Amino acid sequence: MAAALLLALLLLSRQAGAAACCLSATSFGVGRLLVWEDFAIGLSLGHARVLGEWDAQGNLHFNPPGYSEGITRAQLWMILRLHERVQAQAWAPVLVNDRWSDDQHQIAGGLGDVGGAVRVELVPIGAFKNLPSLAMTLGGAFPTGERVEQTSPPLFAGATGLGACAGSVGLESEYAFLPWFVRLEFRLTGYLSFRRSDTGQREQYGPLVQTTLSAGREAFTERMVIAFTLHGEWQDRIAFDGMSVPDSRARALSTGVSLSWRANPHWTLLATGSNAVWPSGVGMNRDARVGLDLGVRYGHF
Repeated sequence: MAAALLLALLLLSRQAGAAACCLSATSFGVGRLLVWEDFAIGLSLGHARVLGEWDAQGNLHFNPPGYSEGITRAQLWMILRLHERVQAQAWAPVLVNDRWSDDQHQIAGGLGDVGGAVRVELVPIGAFKNLPSLAMTLGGAFPTGERVEQTSPPLFAGATGLGACAGSVGLESEYAFLPWFVRLEFRLTGYLSFRRSDTGQREQYGPLVQTTLSAGREAFTERMVIAFTLHGEWQDRIAFDGMSVPDSRARALSTGVSLSWRANPHWTLLATGSNAVWPSGVGMNRDARVGLDLGVRYGHF
């Protein structure tokens, strides 16, 4: 009797850990497939308000009176299982930029930079007791959006892309225990140079390093997970015609909170709030914004 009770408690603990582990797949961004899924598709819709910007010295300047700016983003994405440990991802965003200044306003947008990635699970989640998982991603993005110099007066709203091809390599590690999970991501992105349409110069973005720490747990029910994230990024100088631009390095720090609810085995609803507004000295050459994203995900098995 005692042995049977102990076995039941052990199985219950493992199921709780597996639930948190699986639900973490849908907590932020495109995510990954659940272990039993063949593919997943999703749509996210978000809006952010740009409250100011960081200058090259790390000082935060809020928008002047009468000026307001927002970015609305809709993104369609898909994940396809190619092998037990290999997944292919693709995404296509559409962005709309609104700018308001005194008696002028402008709303413009279009297709952003589309991208894709391949995710390889080197150490699957739960493969080894008390050891975290490890996965590698290789990705790329293509300049299907419009740069700021391609926008129009009066406020030059509507920039939707960077204008450069990009390639990235990333590592992801996750550990689940009881109803909790902890996840660490690291990504390095490099950019090809491109010729500006306004000046004819060749421009190249510096390498971008991003790291994200997130943690979460089941809340109220096994179908719901709440998660928190801390994201940092650092980018090297921009170069024009091979010459680095002084004071063009950039950095940013943002936090987020996510709530995901699995309505049934196939459908998951998501909501994410983010903040990148901090005291002076935290950011550099980046926008300071707050945002909210809502999403829906369908997983097929």
